[in-house]
Parts: sequence; structure tokens; C-alpha cells
Amino acid sequence: MKHLKIIYFSNSWEYLLAACAVVLLLFLALLSLKRILAAQLYKRARRTATYWDDILAMTAASTSTVSLLVFSFLSGLYILDLPDEVNAVNAHLAAVVFLFQCGLWLSKAISGWLAIKASPELANGTRHETMNMHIIGFITRIVIWTIVLLLILDNLGINITALIASLGIGGVAVALAVQNILGDLFASLSIAIDKPFEVGDSIVIDDLNGTVKYVGLKTTRLTSISGEELVISNADLLKSRIHNFKKMQERRMVFTIGVTFDTSSEKLRRISEIIQEIFSHIPTVRLDRVHFSSIGQSSLDFEIAYYVRDSSYTIAMDAQQEINLSLIEHFAKENIEFAFPTQTLYVTENVLGSAGT
Repeated sequence: MKHLKIIYFSNSWEYLLAACAVVLLLFLALLSLKRILAAQLYKRARRTATYWDDILAMTAASTSTVSLLVFSFLSGLYILDLPDEVNAVNAHLAAVVFLFQCGLWLSKAISGWLAIKASPELANGTRHETMNMHIIGFITRIVIWTIVLLLILDNLGINITALIASLGIGGVAVALAVQNILGDLFASLSIAIDKPFEVGDSIVIDDLNGTVKYVGLKTTRLTSISGEELVISNADLLKSRIHNFKKMQERRMVFTIGVTFDTSSEKLRRISEIIQEIFSHIPTVRLDRVHFSSIGQSSLDFEIAYYVRDSSYTIAMDAQQEINLSLIEHFAKENIEFAFPTQTLYVTENVLGSAGT
């Protein structure tokens, strides 16, 4: 107690009172500044459509009252006559508080950004997306606080080089042991951030076709056209070529019809007019082109390309069905026959005469 008395009470009561006044006034000023700044930022955020000012407001509001109090207390101590050892300890403590507060700011900023990205206004609000955002936030916070802890230990004079080396070796060993799981996990995070597809999208992966029903930490599940569930690992999924039909505004369709060789040139020219007339009466399609494309082995072929004004495959097949029925009706009226594979066999009679001897 005598040692503490020499350290702290060698200052006159005027200095002690001044230090207390500095602590109190500085704390009240910083606390008021925090509240005013947060209120102004929230007020500005409500007037704008961007979300960066919302994140800035949440970050400012996350300033710890304890950090402000400790900072005020340490600032008040600096006007006292204290030993160098005590001032050194106070400097380290101030650095620790500053690093802790930086960790709070970064953590809150990341959490706010992820919360906004997962909100119904900017995302689908689905369960898997919310879960992925929580996972991203959890991993990010672990990284932030790990860095903050290492910086604090280094500031306190602890040699963290050996600690980092041991953590690195241990991390490599763990990563090798669970590399497949980690690969799927990071692939899930990549899907959540980059969003190559979402729940409800119709996608084609190599020769697999289905609708996305669930995106998990390790696998993505599709419902195929035939009804069964397809379970694909997230890592394998991102290595594949993905065809996503969600943003497709129109579906292009191409098909070929063939007519018989005895079709006259007038009727061949009439076929293009018939097809254009058929397409003019179907509101869901838009004709791109129709051409007498080739002379086949058993037919005269016409190629028709058109667009369906909807991405739905069912609507596309309904349109194709209507086109086929109309072609049959119009060709019957025009006495135009569809071709089918035929083969003509010519038989000649070979009369063999026998020569007399």
C-alpha cells in the first residue's frame, strides 16, 4: 500500500481533481458525440436509397461505452505525474482498448452488410440464403477477432511468431484432413455471395436438368424433370458448366419439316407464306426465319426458327404443338404432303436365252 501511495498520491489534490474532471468531461463529451453522430447518420440513412450509410450508422452506434470510459480514464491519468512504468502500462492498455474497439467496428460493419444483403428487399429471403449469410458472418467474425487477439498479444509483449507458426501447421493438418468438407463449405459460401443460381431456378448441369430446391453447406439438391431428387456436391457443382434459365426472356426453338419431291415449285414457295400466317395467329411466339434449307435423300427440307416470348418450357411445347397442328391442317388444304423415308426399288426383267449347239 505504501508503494501505491507513493505512485498515486505524490500528486497534489488539485491535479487529482483536475484528472477526475478531465475523465468526467471527456467521457460525457465522447458519449454525447457518439449519440449525436449515430442519430445524424441514421437520419441521413432514412433519406437515401443506398445501404452504405445504414452500415456506417450501425457501425458508429456500436462504439462501446466501456471503451469510451477507459479511454477517458487513461486520458485523465496523463496529466498526473506517474512513473514511466505506469505510463507504459497505460499506453499498452490504450492500444488494447483501441484494437478491441476496431474489432467491434469491423464486426458490426460486416454483420450489418450481411444482414442487408439477406434482407427481403435485396434477396429472396429464403431460409438457405439467410443461413449462408449467418455462416459467412460467423466465419468473418472469427477471422476478425483472431487478428485482433494476435495484435493485442503482440502489443502486450508476447511473442506470437511461434503461436502463428503452430496455428499454421495445425491449420494445414486440419485442412488436409477435411479438405473435401472445406471445399464444399467454401463452394457454398461462393454460391451465396456470387449467386450463379437461387432456389426455384431451372438449371442444366452437364446432362442433368432440374429445378433448384435447396442449397446447403455441402450439397445442392435439384428436382429433375422426371421427379427424382438430384444431390450434387457444391464443389463439383461449381466446377461444371451451369445453364441457368431464370433470366432467359425468350426461348429460341428450331425445327425442320420435309415435303415430298413431287411438290411443285409454286407450292414450295407457298409453304413460307403458310408458316408466316400460322405464326401470326399465335401470340406467344415470334417467327425468326423460314428457309428451304436442303434437298434431302427422301424429302425437301424447310428449317423454321422462332422465339417463344416466355422462358417456360411448358409454354414453348404448347406453342410447338399448336404450330404442328396448324401445319397439318394447312398442308391438307393445300394438298401438300409431308415426306417420310422411302426407298424406290426398280426391278428389271432379264431374259436369258439359251444358245443351241
